[in-house]
Amino acid sequence: MNFENGTVHSIRSISQRGLAASWARLARQGLPPFDQFDPGRRVHDPKQLVIWKVEANNGQNVFRALYRGSLLDQAFKDGWIGKTLAEVTPRSLLSAIISASDHCASTGCAVYTVLRTYDGAGFPIDFERLLLPFGKDGRVQLILASLQLISLEGTVERGTVVGSFEAQAECVLSIRVPAASFPKSRSKSAVKDGISW
Repeated sequence: MNFENGTVHSIRSISQRGLAASWARLARQGLPPFDQFDPGRRVHDPKQLVIWKVEANNGQNVFRALYRGSLLDQAFKDGWIGKTLAEVTPRSLLSAIISASDHCASTGCAVYTVLRTYDGAGFPIDFERLLLPFGKDGRVQLILASLQLISLEGTVERGTVVGSFEAQAECVLSIRVPAASFPKSRSKSAVKDGISW
């Protein structure tokens, strides 16, 4: 999978953009530790999040689930906690999903992908996946994944959408977004005084 350089504006979801901006503020000085990350509930719904622990096994990354938000329970019936990403990902999506996770872990950049399938009426359903790396000493230890299903014309049936992606899926966007590419936030005092830059 090829990953182009992108910007925060390439991220379609407003809540995912906000989550990425919260990460970027911490990541300006290097890979941020997860315990300092506090975007607030209003920025993003924790029901749409997954936390993956990054483990090394014979030179390969293994991603093990530590947390899965409740909205994902509607799409995936089996529990994930303690299982690896390779164990829970549908085979047809395995290459794209693992490739994006590996890229996030190896570069320390945010990674954003959009995978597309179609519902029974032929309307597109997009699976927007934002990956944010956390760690220390330059090593990614955790990846926070924000997962959103979007259909602009139809409705998304969470209970059956996994089957649609298993039958047919294509990658329509795959980018990496370095923390340094995010615009610097304006200071509160500068905004208060009417100065913006």
